[in-house]
Amino acid sequence: MEPGLPPYRPDEVSYAGPPRRRDRRVEITLIVIAAIVLTGAVLLFIRSPGPPTTPVGVQVEALTCEEPCERITPTVTVSWTPPESGADPTGYRVIRDDSPLQAAIDASELAFVDETVTIGETYDYQVIALSSEGDSQASAPLEATVPTPPDEAARLAGIYRVELTVESARSIGAAFGIENPIPGKSGTDRWAFSSICADDEVACPSTWSGLERGGEIVPSGTSWRGTIDGRPAQCGPEGRVPAPIDIDLRAVGASVVDSAWVVSAFRGTVTVSFSCPGFPPASATVAVNGSL
Repeated sequence: MEPGLPPYRPDEVSYAGPPRRRDRRVEITLIVIAAIVLTGAVLLFIRSPGPPTTPVGVQVEALTCEEPCERITPTVTVSWTPPESGADPTGYRVIRDDSPLQAAIDASELAFVDETVTIGETYDYQVIALSSEGDSQASAPLEATVPTPPDEAARLAGIYRVELTVESARSIGAAFGIENPIPGKSGTDRWAFSSICADDEVACPSTWSGLERGGEIVPSGTSWRGTIDGRPAQCGPEGRVPAPIDIDLRAVGASVVDSAWVVSAFRGTVTVSFSCPGFPPASATVAVNGSL
């Protein structure tokens, strides 16, 4: 053994620098991979979900009155469920015939009642979900036709053209504009009725205007009956006597007039009768056929 050299020990093995440099490269590679995975996870977490998808389960229901029909309130109710994916909605918008009904509906609301509809009209409805990420596509159009109420809910109101035909007459010189009324004789007139109903009420009493005293006739189903005071009958020098008019009309049609549900046509009879002292009772019954 040469002087100054350490003793030789075969069980002790030492390694040079290169293996350590390889371990360092592996360590750096693992750190880079971990950083990439972490960055991807963060980006995935914060990535925008995009606009909401279209609201689903959209339904429409049109009504004019509940059974029994006591108030006429034409409405269309639009309902839906939230979108299945995308950003959470901040609100909704209902579109009717391609025009928005109002700026926005709160996100907690999943229905909208349209009270600006008209009886008998048809409308198309769509729903859009709103969000800070943008708005959804509109749902497919759904059609709603506002139903007409039953005929017995129609009010008698308006100016009607009336065709008159004498059915019977005795001891009377004129009736309802017909001089010398005899069975089969006919004529025409215009009668005006005014309903006392509020805007949203069904049929209620009407007044037959144009008479000196007038009076009310009352609905019962599709029929209108009542006795009103007609013009007093002249009984010679003895003066005038009451000449009441019995009205019996039946509605045979109804329609929307100025957003109100009214009788558009009727059939029936009117009878005027009176009795002058010393003379036989006088009367005339006339068949009427009226239309707006």
